Amino acid sequence: MRQILLVLLTAFLLFGCFGIGGGGTGSAGQTGTPQLPGTTPPVEQCSPSYSFSELGDGMLSKTATIVATVTCAAGKELTVSLDGKVVKTTSVDTNATTPVTLEFAPTKDGTVSVEVKSGGESVFSRDWNVKPLGNENTIGLETDGVSFKEWRAMAVDVENTITPGRIRAFMKRMSFQTQPSTTLIVEMRSDNNGNPGNVVASVTKPFTVVTQTENWINFDFDSKPTLAPGKYWIVFKVQQTEDVNLVSDVAYVHYVSVDKQAPGNDYTREMKLSVNEQTGFASETSWQPLSYDREYSVILTSD
Repeated sequence: MRQILLVLLTAFLLFGCFGIGGGGTGSAGQTGTPQLPGTTPPVEQCSPSYSFSELGDGMLSKTATIVATVTCAAGKELTVSLDGKVVKTTSVDTNATTPVTLEFAPTKDGTVSVEVKSGGESVFSRDWNVKPLGNENTIGLETDGVSFKEWRAMAVDVENTITPGRIRAFMKRMSFQTQPSTTLIVEMRSDNNGNPGNVVASVTKPFTVVTQTENWINFDFDSKPTLAPGKYWIVFKVQQTEDVNLVSDVAYVHYVSVDKQAPGNDYTREMKLSVNEQTGFASETSWQPLSYDREYSVILTSD
């Protein structure tokens, strides 16, 4: 009889301490009211947070990237606007901290307002400096001549569609007097196997727009061309019809030397025209690389 009582007492103490068969505690290590069948645990609440990588200077038509590090933003959309126009939308599908890459391209140079919104709320904004296409460097005093018998060309790569309005060239002329009918022609051309091809747009101005000291000269398109992604050439040439045997009006385009020991690069070309000794007029030949590696001070802008 004593043995039976001892067994019962031991079982009571054992089962009571571990809550077996009772209501006290739930699973091992947990306390409180047990979860009822068919219910879901409460969702932990968190507030969205955002941080962004550095956005350096941009360049007309070139794709730029910023990375947003996002937390607790599942279901939200990140939108990128340039000057108030939405150019990129990306959805976030997790609350976990995750990087979101935002890519976009400017269609104008100068100061551009960049803003990123999440769910309509601004989470990033700044003024962005966008450079024109081409070479703005004007260091040094070196120039190449452009005349009715010698043309120059420089290429730019367009990465995303743009509608440029102006070509600017840092140039000068030597002579105080010029022929009254001489004109300076600047053409935008498509690429043809690494050389200037068909004319896309052109600007013609009196030769006298070129001053005797180096200045940035503007050549504005009457009708802005739309340039799809690709390589384009800016061609400089002179049209002269009077006294071509006596005098040649020459404009000088500034350039910056890259390497005088290296051959001309794939983005500069020259054409030396064939001149008729009797009439003095010139006819086209073929485009050739420059004698050494240099870059013309010429830019393509949106204005």
